[in-house]
Amino acid sequence: MPNVSPTQWSPNAPARLCVIGEAAAQSNGQRQRPVYIIGTEVPVPGGAPEELDTVEVTHDTAALDTVVVHREAWHSHGLDDAWKRVIALVVQLGVEFDHTKVVDYQPALAQALSGILCQLPGMVFEAHSTDYQKPEALAVLVHDGFAILKVGPGVTFALREALYALAETEDELVAPEARSNLRQVVEKVMLAKPGNWQKYYHGDEAQQRLLSTYSYSDRVRYYWADPEIDSAAQRLVTNLSNRKIPENLVSRYLPEQYW
Repeated sequence: MPNVSPTQWSPNAPARLCVIGEAAAQSNGQRQRPVYIIGTEVPVPGGAPEELDTVEVTHDTAALDTVVVHREAWHSHGLDDAWKRVIALVVQLGVEFDHTKVVDYQPALAQALSGILCQLPGMVFEAHSTDYQKPEALAVLVHDGFAILKVGPGVTFALREALYALAETEDELVAPEARSNLRQVVEKVMLAKPGNWQKYYHGDEAQQRLLSTYSYSDRVRYYWADPEIDSAAQRLVTNLSNRKIPENLVSRYLPEQYW
């Protein structure tokens, strides 16, 4: 859904989707009916393309207006029963990330927004772009009513870190001719198939190379299913599964796992 105000965007589209969802559930004989999440404050997938310092929090009155216009649209489509199964509203709580830094959650800025949940019985907030928030911030987010925390790049960023750390471990233990060379394979494939990152990463060749590996937007995630990369990853796992990794190497490349 576009990130626009309720006065600019019609909620009839999600209401029509709900009609289709209800009909599909009924035709399939599902005992448990679908639940729904509504909202218009959906950010660009994969993080902000520009450098950020702050992000504006959804105004409490705008959030309430969004609920009202959705409820009216659903009523006009005969969806009053389905409306009882709306469990969350998507809002912007002031968190985001760009390529190199994270905008952290500041509870004071979202206090007014959190306060309206008492007017929305049975609903919580869904918050996007909560990747890379500190664990203590995630706990506060849930406490403040942002109970559905949507992440994506943060998970695959951690996957990439783990695989590259294992690849560095492999370099210490495996003869050159038998190594997976995972990182080199990934970089080769990304250069040969730049469609998933080229319009997101700018700058000279060195800057693009840095971002293509380390950016918080983690465009690498679109390449793990590539057959050549998958083959290298499988070889990495096989190589290390056939060897005992000394704990001092674990300390060097995977220090958290060491402790």
